[in-house]
Amino acid sequence: MTIVIKRFFRSKGHQKILLFFILSFLFYQCTPKKNVIKRNTITAKSTKTNVLNPYLIVYNTSLDSSRLYYSIASENILYIRKEKLGAYNSSLEISYYLYPYGDSKTIIDSSTVAIKDKVRSKVSKKIMGEIPLKTLKNRDYLLKIVIKDLNRNASIENKIYINKTDIDNQQYFLLLKDSVTPIYENYITDSNSLFLASKINQNKTLVVKYFERDFKIAAPPFASVNTLPFDYTPNSKSEVKLNSEGIASIKSLAKGFLLIQSDTTNQKGLTLFKFSENFPKIKNAKGMITPLRYICSTAEYNDLLSSPTPKLSVDEFWLTKTSSKDRARELIKQYYNRVQSANKHYSSYKEGWKTDRGMIHIIYGTPTLIRRTPNSEIWIYGEENNLISLNFIFRKRDNPFSDNDYKLERSSTYKSNWYRAVDTWRAGRVFYGY
Repeated sequence: MTIVIKRFFRSKGHQKILLFFILSFLFYQCTPKKNVIKRNTITAKSTKTNVLNPYLIVYNTSLDSSRLYYSIASENILYIRKEKLGAYNSSLEISYYLYPYGDSKTIIDSSTVAIKDKVRSKVSKKIMGEIPLKTLKNRDYLLKIVIKDLNRNASIENKIYINKTDIDNQQYFLLLKDSVTPIYENYITDSNSLFLASKINQNKTLVVKYFERDFKIAAPPFASVNTLPFDYTPNSKSEVKLNSEGIASIKSLAKGFLLIQSDTTNQKGLTLFKFSENFPKIKNAKGMITPLRYICSTAEYNDLLSSPTPKLSVDEFWLTKTSSKDRARELIKQYYNRVQSANKHYSSYKEGWKTDRGMIHIIYGTPTLIRRTPNSEIWIYGEENNLISLNFIFRKRDNPFSDNDYKLERSSTYKSNWYRAVDTWRAGRVFYGY
């Protein structure tokens, strides 16, 4: 593999018959359905669907510099070859534009990086790299990143808020798998040791707070919800000392989440979550039961939870919804693909399927259109500005543990539509909101 990087302009997936379907799904790889907000980004849009899906993260390496890290799966990039027996080639461009936060007209800095990959046979890998940024202390920025797949003629735009005012925020920390490779998600899936980097805190001792909480799933979109205040008392505390390069090894956790802080007088810092070994995928029957809460009765749900044979109980649940083997197969595939997609894109301080956006995504599917601002998302099912279209408004919440926490503006007007959607699933048909 050869990657060539070149710079331009200014610096910058109890019935034996269904058991087969269940087991088949547990090995099915879920394909992301759209480009959505990644960790510490505030907006994303794409010219085409199901392409690129980059992971991006900004790390403030000092008071006057930052780095943009990127990772793109090769299966999301189009490789072509001009000759029948020739090599496969990809061609990407990553452009960035740095603005003062609140001023979308003044470009402080910009650059384009060309990335070319050449392989003899198609393989699954990550195209990764980093781009240095000049950012100053006590200033906040908006970073716009445009990634183009030139072979596919497709692009995606992301915007990331860079916080250089508050030195306790998560962008002054970077999680690493092997002391080199960044972790782009805010959750981990294994129990291996990790590395923490924070150059601004080199030789300092940081506090690690451990929390174990059981968060409830989202209430229906028409229900009244009373949000209880979070108890910030950790289950336990420990310390980690960074070396002279600002790096330390930290232990993983079995369940719950860690808050790593340089200053314990506030709730800011880096948060790391551990939901399950296979997260965001669904790998066992028990994991298939809990997301069914949105479409089953209380009695059904309790029977599923208490069943001594969960696989057989999940089989029976879906078989009661349809007598068609093909339809049952499609129901299982579609429902749990949506669950896995919700886990991947909407996880915050709890699993994505439990969140407001995850609930709507599972029941209604992918919106026709998403309108985003720095503090909200509007999901539109149907034509925009059409009175019969269904709109859901999500407001971003100030959450010290996650910048991906959005709350649905609930309304009684959703009630009839919600029950129609749930009844469609229970009648053995996949529901689409548009």
